[in-house]
Amino acid sequence: MDSSFIKYIIVGLANTALTVAIIFILTSLGLNLYISNALGYVAGIVLSFLLNSLFTFNSAMTIHKLMKFLTVCAISYLVNLVVMKTVLTFSPGSIYLSQLAGIFSYTVTGYLLNKKWAMK
Repeated sequence: MDSSFIKYIIVGLANTALTVAIIFILTSLGLNLYISNALGYVAGIVLSFLLNSLFTFNSAMTIHKLMKFLTVCAISYLVNLVVMKTVLTFSPGSIYLSQLAGIFSYTVTGYLLNKKWAMK
C-alpha cells in the first residue's frame, strides 16, 4: 500500500476528529447549528491543508494548490449543508444525525474531488 495513502487517511482522521469535536462542543454549548458547523469545518480545513501539504504529499504550499484545495472544500461544504438540511427536513430534531450525515457527505465528496482533480 502506498505510504501517501496511509498518510492521507491519518490526516483525514485527525481533520475529522477536530471538526467533529468543535462542531459537537459548540452545538452542545448552544451555539447556532450552522455556525457550529462552519467553525468546525474552518478549523478542519486549515489542519487538513497544512498536514496534507507538509506530511502527506511533502510539497510546498502554493497559492494555486491552496485555491484548488479551497474550491474542493467549498463544493464539499455545500454538499454537506444540503445533506444536513435534507436530514432536518425529514427529522427536525435530529441535529446530531444531520451533522454526522453532513460530515460523511463532505468526506466522500472531498476525497473524490481531491483524488480526481485538486491533488493531481
